[in-house]
Amino acid sequence: MTGVQYLGLADFLLVAEAVLEVNAEVLAHTVDFALADMALHAPAAGFGEVEFYPDFASKAGVLGYRIARNHPLIDGNKRVAYECLREFVARNGRSWSPPPGDTPGGDETVAVMVAVAAGEMSEVDFIAWITARIGEPPA
Repeated sequence: MTGVQYLGLADFLLVAEAVLEVNAEVLAHTVDFALADMALHAPAAGFGEVEFYPDFASKAGVLGYRIARNHPLIDGNKRVAYECLREFVARNGRSWSPPPGDTPGGDETVAVMVAVAAGEMSEVDFIAWITARIGEPPA
């Protein structure tokens, strides 16, 4: 999938700064950059000309899942994973729709992110949940 705008480490730090209300320079001393970098590069993974995650929802899902599961931060991994996912979706001209009757910090969203971080939801199931929430880009 060409033309996808991926998040980098600087983006990750800025999202974490906004979510955690801790200066990015301070966070930079506590982040496990190897774990963050692995999560941030996962959506673009492939071998040769074959992309492991060819559709956009899979890319978005693997980004959020890997950040939450890798735990690159001391605290706030689920919240930062969710907001990085939403930033990735917005940056690529897509819309995000929370579950019906839910808000971005609503009960279902929180339960899903907790299940992901605890290893109780598979990456495949998380991607399916994400797929139902992402709108198509404007024509």
